[in-house]
Amino acid sequence: MKRVLVAPLDWGLGHATRCIPIIRLLLEQGCTVVLGGSGSSLVLLKAEFPELASYALPAYDPQYPGKGSMVWSMARQLPHFITTIRAEHRALEALVRDHAIDLVIADNRYGCWSALVPSIFITHQSNILMPQRFGWLAPWVRMANLRSIRRFTRCWIPDVPGGDSLAGNLISFGDRRHGLAVEYIGAVSRFKRSAGTVAPQRYDVVAVCSGPEPQRSVLEALLLRELEASDYTFALIRGVVQEKQTIQFVADGRGEVINFLPAHALQGCLEQAGTVIARSGYSTVMDMAALEKKVIFIPTPGQTEQEYLATRLKEQGIAFFMPQSNFILTSAFSASNHYTGFAGSRMNDALLRQAIEKALQL
Repeated sequence: MKRVLVAPLDWGLGHATRCIPIIRLLLEQGCTVVLGGSGSSLVLLKAEFPELASYALPAYDPQYPGKGSMVWSMARQLPHFITTIRAEHRALEALVRDHAIDLVIADNRYGCWSALVPSIFITHQSNILMPQRFGWLAPWVRMANLRSIRRFTRCWIPDVPGGDSLAGNLISFGDRRHGLAVEYIGAVSRFKRSAGTVAPQRYDVVAVCSGPEPQRSVLEALLLRELEASDYTFALIRGVVQEKQTIQFVADGRGEVINFLPAHALQGCLEQAGTVIARSGYSTVMDMAALEKKVIFIPTPGQTEQEYLATRLKEQGIAFFMPQSNFILTSAFSASNHYTGFAGSRMNDALLRQAIEKALQL
């Protein structure tokens, strides 16, 4: 059977977590799966699949600004990202040659296309949104993005087109799809809710921190301060993947601070939460939809994708969001009572199964 390299971006943990169901289905098909990546995203996948071989790829290692413009911060890091993409491509081709790779599946790693074997690019941002004051750059950014994706054999969109889409305008191609082979694989999540079961509530709140530094630490400090000052029972998942799992009890035993949880344990924790507080990254949105949770979102400041998704879900009456700059836990909880949460499962792996079967025939 085919040897498949799966390589997620090291931009937070979301790109890695949504590769988990893909890896599971590839293994189910009898494939030999090899992991590629860098940073905590690779550590996470190695923890989930310790039996799989893994190889390091050059790290993007993005840094978010503590203050100031996200756009200018990303612009300053652009030379580093371009250098990383070129080095990544060289490393990828060496892996393909040296380890007899038959297929590459890359989640937002722009350098992981191959001239030797078929390669698939996963993205939920075929249409990269720009802040309003930089809107004049949007056509050029989108054009450059699609030109880079066209180097791949195929592009997978983890969503469905039309009104049932979770990503909305993020997956719009406009009139620029020419020459790009696109497949919608449906929303994907590492979580799968058991039909007909409702877990007993253990926590009033489970808060999940994620994303690059320093904003991950900023969110952790904010949430811990607010939760300790409340009367809620809670678990705070720091999103720091380490070799050893740690649990610290705080607030006179009302709260637990956990550095990280593997997928099955995290699902159990989330299912026992009355409300989840999290970033509005797309992978997190898919996870919350899979578990049909009530959520309060806190977008990463200046990250247009997360701000768009949070605003869209609020307008749909699904989830309340509050900016990090003026987040107050009690106010957010009061407002969230007017939102439905994710009701009715949107998850179905039929499209993903079909896409994998087609890919294995390339």
